[in-house]
Amino acid sequence: MKLQVYAPLISPRIKYIFNFMFAGILGLELEYPKNLAEFTQAEDPKLCYGKHPISNSLFFKSSGLLTDRSIRRQKIKTTVFGAHQVPFAVEGSTLPFDPFAAAFYFLSRYEEYLPFEDRKEQGYRARLSLQYKLGLLEIPVIDEWAIILKNILHQHFPSLKFPKRDFSFKVAYSLNPEHQSLAKPMRRAFNFMNQMITAQFGGKRKEEQMSRIRQLIERMEKDGHAAPPEFLLPNTQLHTNWQEKLNLPKSYIQLSAKHIACDYSMYYPDTPGFRAGTCSPFYWYDLQIEKQSQLKIFPFAVSYAGIVTGKKTNKDPLLLLNELMDHVKFVDGSFYSLWQHKVIALA
Repeated sequence: MKLQVYAPLISPRIKYIFNFMFAGILGLELEYPKNLAEFTQAEDPKLCYGKHPISNSLFFKSSGLLTDRSIRRQKIKTTVFGAHQVPFAVEGSTLPFDPFAAAFYFLSRYEEYLPFEDRKEQGYRARLSLQYKLGLLEIPVIDEWAIILKNILHQHFPSLKFPKRDFSFKVAYSLNPEHQSLAKPMRRAFNFMNQMITAQFGGKRKEEQMSRIRQLIERMEKDGHAAPPEFLLPNTQLHTNWQEKLNLPKSYIQLSAKHIACDYSMYYPDTPGFRAGTCSPFYWYDLQIEKQSQLKIFPFAVSYAGIVTGKKTNKDPLLLLNELMDHVKFVDGSFYSLWQHKVIALA
């Protein structure tokens, strides 16, 4: 059974974000009817996206971002949804905001294409992002919105089946070559966390924190699985899929030109959280040519440097790790974390 999606204009932006949320996260098959008549005659579950509702189908009102072909500063109206402020508020829709426009804005990193302060010196910082300003940075909001859409669809179309998605804990390392023969992945994570706690605390307080670390790792091993690590060496001559500072769109244009298949730079080096608003891998959308690329992005929730510097959060590091992981477990996503052997000083 397929989900029928109708919009007066199926733009590349609409197709990209609908495919990511419904197919990529929820595992549904989508079909885009060629015209309104074909849509109304279809017997499968239906969803329409536009300015006006269509009878006998779920209606989500478009805020206009996904049918626009320009890159310009948006006048974004927000509203309260649940416990959070959300962007792209609309009226007369199934939801009080446009989740597809909001998801596209975050996932495409739309705001990073716009002029901002310190672009050359520091790159894009978390405090500049809309997620940070709305208090959404530490939540994989796109995945949460997808779960909400799943519940709405299930309520209206009980026969629609959703494949199960499992939580996983995936560790990546930035190591010098001589450190690549260490113990198994979870033990490495423990060693890195030990360094983190040593830097933060000492004496009895350190022992207390390390006890919590052990409990955390036991929980990781029980509730998820540690995939084989990706060794991300900070030697760009050998590993051009790792970058110390992500500068969009320049960084991804360079990787695409070199036919790099995967990227591991989607995180803020000084702040834990979900830079692209998701804990699910996704393909980069190039706003300059309005097209999905073949570059697959693996977004990190946290890096060792981000926790150690801790400039943008006053939370206890272990509490923050637990909260981030709980958010990912809630959506059965993948918790990607990056543990560097050496922490680079950040401005």
